[in-house]
Amino acid sequence: MDDNLEFLFVDEPPLEPDDTESHLGNEPDFPALSNEATGPINEPMSRTNSRHLRAKLQPGQLISKVLAVLNTLTAQGLDLPIFLDALSWGDQDCISNKTVQYARTSLMTSEELPQILERWYRPPRHQSGGQRPEGGRRTLLDFSFTTIADIVDQEMKILAPLFLSPPENLSEEHLTDLDFESLKGKIQGSASILWNILRRAASTEVRYQHKNKNPDMIILHMISQAQYSRSNRRGRIAKLWSIYLKACGLSARAFDALHQRRSRRFRTGQWISQRSLSTWALSHDNINVPLRVFSQRLHNQSHFISGCAYTVWILPILAALPPGTNPLLQSFRAEHCQRVFDFAEVLYGDEETDDRMEAFNRHYVLQLLLRCPAFADYPHHSDSLFNRPPPVHQLPGGPENIVRGFILKTSSFEEASYDGTLNVMNDAFQQLSLNSAEERKRTAGERVIAWMGDQLTVERLCGLWKYRHEDHNSFDRLDYMIPVFGWFHLVMSFANSIHKQYLGTSAVIGGLRQAFDVLQRKGLISQSTKGPFWHNLDEAIHHISEAHFRACWLDVGGVEKLEDLKSKSPAELCELAGKLVEDYASRSALNTMEDMNSEARDGVFYQWTMFNMDVLPYLQLREAIMVELKIFFQHYYFGLRQEWPEVVRNYIKQFCWLMTRTGKPHNWLPYDLAQEENICDIKVNYRSQGPGATMEYMGKVSPAIPTLRKVQRHMEKQFRTNTRGARHGVPDKEKDVSKLTEHYLASKLHTYIPGRELKTPRIPDFVTEGAENLEKMNTIADWFKRRTHARETGEDWSEEIEDIFLQPLL
Repeated sequence: MDDNLEFLFVDEPPLEPDDTESHLGNEPDFPALSNEATGPINEPMSRTNSRHLRAKLQPGQLISKVLAVLNTLTAQGLDLPIFLDALSWGDQDCISNKTVQYARTSLMTSEELPQILERWYRPPRHQSGGQRPEGGRRTLLDFSFTTIADIVDQEMKILAPLFLSPPENLSEEHLTDLDFESLKGKIQGSASILWNILRRAASTEVRYQHKNKNPDMIILHMISQAQYSRSNRRGRIAKLWSIYLKACGLSARAFDALHQRRSRRFRTGQWISQRSLSTWALSHDNINVPLRVFSQRLHNQSHFISGCAYTVWILPILAALPPGTNPLLQSFRAEHCQRVFDFAEVLYGDEETDDRMEAFNRHYVLQLLLRCPAFADYPHHSDSLFNRPPPVHQLPGGPENIVRGFILKTSSFEEASYDGTLNVMNDAFQQLSLNSAEERKRTAGERVIAWMGDQLTVERLCGLWKYRHEDHNSFDRLDYMIPVFGWFHLVMSFANSIHKQYLGTSAVIGGLRQAFDVLQRKGLISQSTKGPFWHNLDEAIHHISEAHFRACWLDVGGVEKLEDLKSKSPAELCELAGKLVEDYASRSALNTMEDMNSEARDGVFYQWTMFNMDVLPYLQLREAIMVELKIFFQHYYFGLRQEWPEVVRNYIKQFCWLMTRTGKPHNWLPYDLAQEENICDIKVNYRSQGPGATMEYMGKVSPAIPTLRKVQRHMEKQFRTNTRGARHGVPDKEKDVSKLTEHYLASKLHTYIPGRELKTPRIPDFVTEGAENLEKMNTIADWFKRRTHARETGEDWSEEIEDIFLQPLL
């Protein structure tokens, strides 16, 4: 059972009595009603006889025969009402008599009966005019109402199981497995009379269908409302609409008009604690929300509130760590954390890694050429020489590797300080029901928790792990925790570094600012962490770098247009791609230039070769995260290098860096990006507006967001309101890239000209300067010295020990 959404519904009275149970599997007390014949039906003999007798009647004979019959009835002491009553199963003798049976059947199956009833209901006017006779209209109306009411009642009972939805059942599976088309078909088949009555009420006999109106859906919801009115157990569609409206941003006050909020115990923590606890991870991040007020008072002012949003990630079953991983991790750390790793390998790499990086660089610049419009009709696109190099660490796809996220209640704590981070951790454990003494001991001795986040989150967690190294037990020392950085924030930092290094001025052709001016890209001059800045900068870096590499292709190929390269074979293009990377985008090209004398050195060519060299790792990283994870950063991390045992290294790389929600290939995203999407949902997409949308209310809404998201997508699919798509369209980039390429070709940025000097200050080489500073300042040794402490290994669980995790939240 999933109770994430229970806060949405009213404190309802006890469940109303429901007659559904007594009718399940029982047939109604009248024959099945349907507009369709169940099989071939032979015409009754009585109808044939009636037709034969009518054919024998001569004009003018009918009245005399009718009078004779009426006279006979009078002679027998009967009148027409008594006769018809007796004929219509009046007493036991009339029921069993064969002659009466035949006469009764003849009437009931006759062609004349509908006409008889029609004339009883609406008698014809007299030839002389005047008011229409009353006939049996009143009696037939009363009879019709009683009969139809009985049929509707029977059909509503038959349909009741289709609408059953216990109020406590709020699981995603139950909410999203309702198919409206299938339900409509079942209703039409089981309750045709009710359906046709409502269809006549919803539309005229004219077969005109408005393209935006669907009478069938209107009828379906009429029946749904009637079922919910009979019993609140039959609120399946009403519940779905309530959740959908909430997901679409209905204000807190308006939503209260539909369903008053109630809060039940959030049980996700208990559910998680009962699962294999080695298959989940945590992430959290700050959230800043503006709280607006409508009536200002000293104690009631509009302000920003800083809180924290948490997500529990349920990892695939394949991610389960073997028993004993926790003590293995602690002993392995103690054994290997005292020895600093060889930093020279980070600075200078190794031959295997360099070859792999060069292969990816060649493939990337080659794909830029093959994807440009000039090569649209190149006949060798599928040549095996153009295949992607084998991945370093291909993440497995498939439904068995899908990761599910559960959002915990948003709290009012912030992680900017160490105390705030401790409160955040305490709150997360409380929500997960893992803060009892027994659960804390299990966490300390059995669990390994990957705690993921952005740079601030990881810095605070690492700082706490370091500062609490002398605490009394493994739980207080955070020995169970592995802080995991976020790849999305790494990419953003990388993009900001390129922005800072190559922004330049509007006069520097080839620089970012000059490209922003040419392409009229706004809002990219000053770096920002808010809004779409990174998205716009990322697009700009891709377009600018592609223009640079196109200019390089023209120079390395010795041609004036890219179309001229189509005459090259796949092998020749691959050779040119290798030459391009080697001569226009590599450290060896820069070193060659630096070894030249001033008369031979080309300052402009040197500067934009450095740009190509620096931007390629960024482009590779972006593609790697979306497609496959290439672990070319592994030498940078002490844990992956030597501090973690092999089982933990594989666990972190395989399951705690990237995730997939669909299991489809090429559909991966970093956990910190998924956390940012959750924060966007909390702050924007599923945030209630109005005076009732307090921080407390937001905390209640947060756990329901994954279900709200799925219900919204489900309803949009059912009613086909998602035809515009959930993603924005990306305009064609060709004009932008072509225009920049023309600028770079005209300025000959990638054409070697001996003795050419820069007219502007030289762009600094961040990579070289950073490496030199690390070597000269002994930064790694200082970092290692500050980090290395003899950690306590005792396990003191005395209740008298004061610990922040046992204290109430501040």
